Amino acid sequence: MTVDVPIVGARSVVWLTGQLHLFLAAFVLGAPIFVVVSEWLGHRGGDARYERLARETMKVVSIAYSFTAAVGAAFGFVLMGAYGGLMTHLFEKLGAAFAAYGALFFVETALLYIYWYTWEPLAGRKRLHIAIGIALNVVGTVVMLLMNAVASYMLTPPKSGVTATLWELVNNATWSGLNLHRFIANITLGGFMVALFAAVMFLTTRTDADRAFYDWMGFIGNFIGVATLMLLPLAGYVYAKEIFLYDATIATFMMADKLSWFFVMQGLLVSLLFLGANYYMWLSIRRIAGAEPYLSYQRPTFAVIVGASVVWMIPQNFLPDLTTVASAVAAIQDVVIPERAAFLGLMMAKALAVTAIIVFTFLTYMVYRRVIGRGVIAWGAIAPQAQYALVFVSAVTVYTMGLMGAVRELARQDWHVYGVLRDTTPYWYTTPLAQTSLMVGIVALMFFALMAFIFWVGFGLGRAA
Repeated sequence: MTVDVPIVGARSVVWLTGQLHLFLAAFVLGAPIFVVVSEWLGHRGGDARYERLARETMKVVSIAYSFTAAVGAAFGFVLMGAYGGLMTHLFEKLGAAFAAYGALFFVETALLYIYWYTWEPLAGRKRLHIAIGIALNVVGTVVMLLMNAVASYMLTPPKSGVTATLWELVNNATWSGLNLHRFIANITLGGFMVALFAAVMFLTTRTDADRAFYDWMGFIGNFIGVATLMLLPLAGYVYAKEIFLYDATIATFMMADKLSWFFVMQGLLVSLLFLGANYYMWLSIRRIAGAEPYLSYQRPTFAVIVGASVVWMIPQNFLPDLTTVASAVAAIQDVVIPERAAFLGLMMAKALAVTAIIVFTFLTYMVYRRVIGRGVIAWGAIAPQAQYALVFVSAVTVYTMGLMGAVRELARQDWHVYGVLRDTTPYWYTTPLAQTSLMVGIVALMFFALMAFIFWVGFGLGRAA
């Protein structure tokens, strides 16, 4: 470390700026995929609602993109000042990747603003406009892959060390798993953030026509969010397997040692996420004509999801790490699960619990689609509680992404680059769950405050005028 930050510490400043940048980057990468698909659906089917959804969402993205770049620049300056040795090492090893990232960032910026500002001039040439949007998403995805290469290299650098080629450094043991997980997670976040925007507009709009549109928009955003959310556990397992195959010590540190309680917290958060998404869908089903015969499935569905969530959150024991013995924990009388229920703390039980949650969420989703196909939806007549559910799901999604991102970083233990470059700063230690949760909560609040400002700039000022 070359420069520390008084009072809060360099690590906290890097954490806050870096995590906020990642939240914004995930949104501006995931939402344009949603936007282009919506524009294409509107062009193909002639439904003007898709065109309006795409355009209003892209307006938010275009404003958020500027803040993403500004926060990213701040993160870069803080990181180079506080961790100059680490950045020197990364530039030496992955300089070509950083150079490509810089060049493609300018290309992405140009494509984004061309796509946004040619919306009306190219109204009669929709295919060309959609092609620009596709190019934007391709370049944005490549930018994400390049930075994933840096992040995955820090956790799983090639065992060949100094003889590794640039491609071996980039295509390291966990690059593909991280790419898959982040790509799906970005789309999930994009969908739920669109649903959040729709919920806020639904609750604040003054006309029935707008209320009907934002009700439909929230439905579409939640639809995309839930559809991709059900794929995330599978992508997570793929990523975890890659980490385990690289070095079982990292996997043990994450799953059974100091970070094991982070995964208990993850179980709680993801369970709340699925419960919120199911709650919204069942509230939406209730306002569809002819849905009465299907409402009897609601309570069994929630009973299974709650039961599976409890199993998911049961730890194997209540010890803080693998080195602590039961006799040293005086405040806890029984620090292990009773023998007859010990299987509930094993991965097999948790895998079955997660599978049950996904299956019953999928069944709710299928019931939802079936009722929509047979009945008539009264858009705008949904209960306000459904909009609060969309806000809740979006908040939990962001917080969960922050917490699990922290787990990936903390998995390096006292290394900047695992096994290659040791962290010798005063902040080498693994932060406990309480401190990590607090930091993630602060960043999440900063992100939502910034998004509220962006919504206000994009739509509140115009409404006031």
